[in-house]
Order: sequence, then structure tokens, then C-alpha cells
Amino acid sequence: MKKRLFIGTTVSIPEPELKEIKKEMAALEISGKWVEEHNLHFTYRFLGEVLSPFIPEISKSLRSHLSNVNKVEAELKGLGVFPNSKHPKVLWIGISAPGIEVIKEAVDASLKPFGFKEEKQKFVPHVTVLRIKRFKHRIKFSNYLNRMKEHLFLKMTIKEVSLVESVLTSEGPIYKNLETVELG
Repeated sequence: MKKRLFIGTTVSIPEPELKEIKKEMAALEISGKWVEEHNLHFTYRFLGEVLSPFIPEISKSLRSHLSNVNKVEAELKGLGVFPNSKHPKVLWIGISAPGIEVIKEAVDASLKPFGFKEEKQKFVPHVTVLRIKRFKHRIKFSNYLNRMKEHLFLKMTIKEVSLVESVLTSEGPIYKNLETVELG
């Protein structure tokens, strides 16, 4: 049996901040699928479908590689989009955290013994808040993103990293923490 997995950290963005973003998106006639508040997270690595027998070994390797990694102070700051502002598909909140690369490197090192290749894309830590389906008003939207690029949503300490199963359902994904590693 296979499980769909990722390695990430859960975040809790203040509700008034999320309400304000939703209000702005409605005013700009931008709609789509909002990520449920309890599912907000950032991902160090998406693993995809993994055979169940490998999961305990991946957990063990993750624990081992993160054992000497310290907590990291982070700011959830600014709004951005993927792939670009002309054709946005994902609205996200950025993460500014000197030291987050150390966590990412430890996560990647923990996966090498299992044949996971190095990722080609640059690591851009972010929290997805909206998967955009309908988009209008490109200039107004770009102006809003510019206004929000330095907006501080939250200061937090990255204290843990989790191996998470993502079960896809018609109502959206259900996340189950399979392993959580506390950082030093």
C-alpha cells in the first residue's frame, strides 16, 4: 500500500489577517479553493506516493538528521503568487527565516538513502492560502500584492517538523501527522 506524504511545519495565521485577505480577494473578484485554517502549513519536501513499509525508516532517518537542528525564528510576511502575477494559480504568504535552509538541508539529507533526488526548483518557503480558480483585475491585484509585500502576518518559532500523510477527499485533503520531530 502507498501513502501520499510530505514533510512540513503547521502554522496558525491569525484569523483577522485571513479574513482581511478573503475580503480583498472578494473585492477583486478572485475566487478559488481556500486552504482550511487547520491545514495551513509550509512544505520542506513533497514526497508523493510512498510504499508503507518505507515509512518507519523514513521517520527514523528524519529524526536522526534533525536531531542537532535548532529551532528557527520566522516571520510570515508578504503575499505572493505562483507561477506569476499574470496567471496566478496559488496565493501564498511568504516565510522569512534565516536558518530555515538548515532544516531544508537536513530534510533532504534524510531522504537521500531512499532514492529521493535533489529538487531542481529553488526552495521558496511559503504557506499556500488560496488555489485560484477565477481571476480578474490584474492591475488592481498586482497593486494589492505590492501593498502587501512587506506586511507582517505573524512572528513564530519553527519548533517542529512533521512527516505528514495527505489523504485526498472530495471535500479537500485530510492531513495526518505520522511523525513529529522537535527541534533543539
